[in-house]
Amino acid sequence: LKYRIDLISVALVLTALGIQLTAFAFSWPWYTFFLIILLVRQVNLIEHNHAHLGIFEQRSLNEILGFLCFYSNGTPYEFYKVHHVQNHHAYNQQFGEGDSDWSSMFGFKGTHFPDIPIGRFYYVVTFPILTICHSLIFVFRNPGTKILRRFVRTMILFTVASAALIYIDVWSFLFFFAIPWVVVYFGLGDNNYSHHHGCKMTNDFDSSNTFLSLPYKALGFHIGCHVAHHIRPDLHWSLLPAYQETIKDKIPQENYRPYQPGSDPIVAATPPVLGAQAN
Repeated sequence: LKYRIDLISVALVLTALGIQLTAFAFSWPWYTFFLIILLVRQVNLIEHNHAHLGIFEQRSLNEILGFLCFYSNGTPYEFYKVHHVQNHHAYNQQFGEGDSDWSSMFGFKGTHFPDIPIGRFYYVVTFPILTICHSLIFVFRNPGTKILRRFVRTMILFTVASAALIYIDVWSFLFFFAIPWVVVYFGLGDNNYSHHHGCKMTNDFDSSNTFLSLPYKALGFHIGCHVAHHIRPDLHWSLLPAYQETIKDKIPQENYRPYQPGSDPIVAATPPVLGAQAN
C-alpha cells in the first residue's frame, strides 16, 4: 500500500462485494438491496480515488482492485481512468470545437458556457449514456494500446461472471448487482452536477463547489474538498483537508455549499486535518 489508511478502502471494497455475493448465494431478503446501495456508493468513491492514485505499488494489484470495484459498483475501472481522470479533469465543463469535457453541463443544445447549463434532470438521465458511449469510442479508437487490452480482458471476465450469476438466479442478480450498478451511474451524474453547477468558471478556485458537511468528511473520503481535488487531482484523498486549508481564502464564498449569503463558510466549515502514513 502507498498509504496505510487505504487499508480502510480495500476492506470496504472486499466487504461490499462479499455482502453482494453472500446475499446472492444465500438468497437474502430483497431489502438487503438498501444496504448494498450504501456500500457500493462507498466503493465508487474508492474507485474514483484509486483511478487518480493507485492504492498499491504493484500494477497487477491495482488492476485486480480496479476489477473488484467495477464488479461491485458497475463502473469500469478503465472508464474512470479515461473519462474522469484524463478527460473531465483536463477540460472541466468546457465544450465546443476541439477537446471537450464529455460530461459537460454545457454540451447540449440551448446551453451556454458558463452561465446556462442543461437542467439537472436531463443531465442525470443522459449522463450514463453519454459517458459510456464516449468512453467506448475512445477505447476502441486506440487499437493495440494497453487500455484497450485491459478493457477487453476486463469485459470478458465481467461477462462470464455475470452470465454465470444470471443463469443461477436472475432475480438475485438484478437486486444485488444490476440495479445497484444503474443507481450508481445515475448518482455519478447527480454528484457531478452538484459539484460544478452555479460556478463562474473563471479560474481554478471558482470552477468547482466545496462541500464541508459531515457526510462528505465522514463518508465521502473528503470528495467535498472539490476545488482542492481539481487543483491537485493526484493528491491522496486523506491529504485534501490539509491542502484545502492552504487555499480556503481563495475560494469564493458562493462556492461553499450550501451557500448562505452573509455567512462566512470559510471560518464556519473548515474541516479537521486527516493525515496519512506511507509504507
